[in-house]
Amino acid sequence: MSSKNHPIILFLDRNGFSIFQDTLSNVARFNFTPDIVANLDVVNKEQFGRLIATFIQINKIVPSSLSLVLSDNIIYEKDMVDIVEKQTPPVQTVSLEAPGNIDKEHKEEIQAFLEDVPFEEVLAKVIKTDKLNRIAAVNKDLVMTIADVFVNKGSTIEAVIPSFMYGTNINFAAGLTQNNIQIILEGSEVLRTGNLLTNQQRITSPQGLEIEQKEKEKKPQNLSLYILIGVFVTLVIILAVVYLNMGASQTHPASKKIKSAVDNSVAIPTTAPSVQIQASAIPTDLKVIRVKIVQSTQASEIFNSLSQQLQAIGFQDIKSSVSETSPAEKSSVVFSKNVPADAREKAFIEIKKVLPSISISENQDFDQTITVLIGRT
Repeated sequence: MSSKNHPIILFLDRNGFSIFQDTLSNVARFNFTPDIVANLDVVNKEQFGRLIATFIQINKIVPSSLSLVLSDNIIYEKDMVDIVEKQTPPVQTVSLEAPGNIDKEHKEEIQAFLEDVPFEEVLAKVIKTDKLNRIAAVNKDLVMTIADVFVNKGSTIEAVIPSFMYGTNINFAAGLTQNNIQIILEGSEVLRTGNLLTNQQRITSPQGLEIEQKEKEKKPQNLSLYILIGVFVTLVIILAVVYLNMGASQTHPASKKIKSAVDNSVAIPTTAPSVQIQASAIPTDLKVIRVKIVQSTQASEIFNSLSQQLQAIGFQDIKSSVSETSPAEKSSVVFSKNVPADAREKAFIEIKKVLPSISISENQDFDQTITVLIGRT
């Protein structure tokens, strides 16, 4: 059940997203890997969704209202300074399809801008701030894939907000800082006016407008075509009836010959060539993934259990090392940047069986290494 008492702030940038919730000890981070998100395009939507769901479960994020803030480096925007109306409120959103707000010339300018946004579907809106109109657009598939996972886990989406809505009050270069979080939590008016999800209209690209016009022109032609087809079918039926009536008296001698030929015929078996379809998906070879387990001197039994679980699913390069320092309070698993998503998922499932409360993170190393740090709990 969703709880309004623990609001979630999600800050989305090119490399991943950060999560704040007052139930977390610190800001949680989810980094994209090239096999799930590349250049802001979702490569593997199903795998991406599973990893986000696992991330929510590991960090024990409580279902609540979610505000999704978009970094400037993932937003496509354009200012149209000549669309100025007198006595406008300080902040106002404008529907892209409202004829009273934007004239034909500026609609064409908006459509030309959206055509240059390199995604199949976008969330887009014209947001009026002070004395200018700004078009903001973002990849809808990326944003909604993330949002849908949180919704499926019980949260509700409060708003999707471009970070420029907060003006110079917030510097998002450092991500979610305490100052940024406080301003976002107190900025309910910004969440209302800058929300890309409110009054979201279907935006037709110039190609779409051309197709729509052609469809309208085709309607009379299609009606005439249906009439011609009906007349043709009727004529064929009439000709068939006439032909059958004319030849009915001549079919009796022939039918006897046909029956005799059928009785003397020999059935010839035929075989159809079989087609075999082989799956083209090649799973990651777990033998090449290195597993390093860092333990204390008292955790040898846990190492043996982890080693057996991982070897059972195909991991072979498993090494153990004894930590020279006092172990951390909580166990954790760290994935190198280039460990594929399917290998992460398989490893995490087995590690979770031995260390149920383990946390997950990622480093920026380019090798393929999974490091398990065995803590006191």
